[in-house]
Amino acid sequence: MPLGLAFFALGVDERNAKPPQMAPAPMSIHNQPHRVPTHCVVGGAHAFILKVSSFFGLAPLHFESNENGFTVTVSNAMCIYSFTLVSILMISTVCGLVAEINVGVERSVRMSSRMSQVVSACDVLVVVASAAVGVYGAPARMRSMLKFIDKVSAVDNSISAQYSAVTERKLCALLASILIFFTVLLVDDFCFYVLQAKKIERHWEVVVNYLGFYLLWYVVMIQELQFAFTALSIYARFRALNDTLAVTARKVSVPYEEKARRPTPLNIFAIRVSPSNIQQVEDVSLLMDTMPKKHHTVIVRKNGGGEARLVVPVCEAVAALAGLHGTLCEVIHRVDASYGAPLVVILISTLLHLIVTPYFLIMEFILSRTHRVHFLVLQFLWCATHMLRMFIVVEPSHYTIVEGMRTEGLVCRLMTHAAGAGGGALPARVELFSRQLVLRSVGYSPMGMCVLDRPLVASILGAVTTYLVIVIQFQRYDV
Repeated sequence: MPLGLAFFALGVDERNAKPPQMAPAPMSIHNQPHRVPTHCVVGGAHAFILKVSSFFGLAPLHFESNENGFTVTVSNAMCIYSFTLVSILMISTVCGLVAEINVGVERSVRMSSRMSQVVSACDVLVVVASAAVGVYGAPARMRSMLKFIDKVSAVDNSISAQYSAVTERKLCALLASILIFFTVLLVDDFCFYVLQAKKIERHWEVVVNYLGFYLLWYVVMIQELQFAFTALSIYARFRALNDTLAVTARKVSVPYEEKARRPTPLNIFAIRVSPSNIQQVEDVSLLMDTMPKKHHTVIVRKNGGGEARLVVPVCEAVAALAGLHGTLCEVIHRVDASYGAPLVVILISTLLHLIVTPYFLIMEFILSRTHRVHFLVLQFLWCATHMLRMFIVVEPSHYTIVEGMRTEGLVCRLMTHAAGAGGGALPARVELFSRQLVLRSVGYSPMGMCVLDRPLVASILGAVTTYLVIVIQFQRYDV
């Protein structure tokens, strides 16, 4: 199953959706009172990835179980744990790197030449840098998560999205499979070098020197999964919003037929809503105690056959969807700002690893008289893993950009038929929506350095090829 389709399992499942609770009309983020949320409620796969991240210092949160999942808050104690953990691992890794260099190329199992010393040092240091940026910036990212998660819940309520326990279990299984594969690869790689060092009675030195390095690899991988999960969650909402916009476009010439029915409890992905009192609207639309008590317009509901139907006039639906689109764009901006520095370091790390790993693979073919099959298989698996890491980071943004382009096409379709749909305020609303699309970009651009899209993959692979040729030429002269 392709990575993107597999990860889309985390999206909004709209089949057999139950009507949502009462819905507040979408508000611009800038018009809401500025209140800082202190907690949110998460469940399913969202809770799973946050708990794993918390163990490795990437989500310093306190989890409190409740009927809807877990109430999470930023914890000072967990912040201290995260900083202490990564600091110890970083110091251990850097000291181990220095010790391994001092051993010399004759007795080192990973640095058999001067060039391999430089390459291995770069390999280790980029992992240290990625882990440091990820963990030390984790508290700020988690506070940002508390701010934007309620915006996502507003979208879910308006489009009648349904929480799917089956989908959540599949996503948890996918995340667990990736982590298990990565664990097996790390353990195999670590044991390989320990066994090589045992031949020269250095195995305990290698264990001490490289243990911190391999543990930091977990921090890097989980950080990438955390970003991919967040980005694909937003992508799923964009896709659901576009589906609703498509329903609206089909109804441009159809008269308004249906009135809103009495709302019933709704469960949605990651933010489970199950109020005990239907009058407590503020507890239904958002899971933040500090959020204002306003309503979100319910735009569509499902009939008995699962078909989406508008429950508001087309003009009102366009205005509401424009507001929700603006909300999601603001969420993207906040995620982009939160993950900007870690994403830049991750991209640099991926570039260097895609140079380093094939370098060792090619050198084994060129220089070794007895090719070590185990080593060749390990390097090939590492190459595949680094390619997977790059796609984990890039593909969510690519899918989001594609949905942004789909929104533009749907709005153009509406503009074409709005004038013949009876006039009124609809053409003006669609025109405002189209202007909003021009002013608000959909996509991720970490620190403004690049756009996370598939052309970036081509650029990285081109750079890898160029630098590999250079490094191999130097290595041949070095020998």
